[in-house]
Amino acid sequence: MKIIFSFSLLLIFLLGCKKPLIDYRSKFVGEYQVISYNSSWVGSNYQQDTVTYTLNVNRSNDRYYVDFVRQNSSVTKNYLLETDGTLHSDGYDPHFYVNGGFVDKNHFRLTGGYMGLGGGYSFDEYGTKK
Repeated sequence: MKIIFSFSLLLIFLLGCKKPLIDYRSKFVGEYQVISYNSSWVGSNYQQDTVTYTLNVNRSNDRYYVDFVRQNSSVTKNYLLETDGTLHSDGYDPHFYVNGGFVDKNHFRLTGGYMGLGGGYSFDEYGTKK
């Protein structure tokens, strides 16, 4: 009877917690070398370029921060990192779109862009963990 009571108490404790027992996002924490293929246009003026930068994923309490470090500047984007590695933008902008995330624990892919009146830009980024 004590075994059944102990097992039941343990089961209630494990299932009653709000936090998951294993946080699968922790495998994405680290530094990634990213190459970005960019296209921009204003009217009929079209340009392409390629940029490399570093992407850092850091954890603070229950939040995961994605920092894009480009040529002496660091920008923390408001992305939500899901347990499967998908990134979602935390804000809403009807002109901006983003899709992608972490393919596995060592690779990153993100596509997106911004469409406005008379112009816009798009990007396709690939990253590898250092």
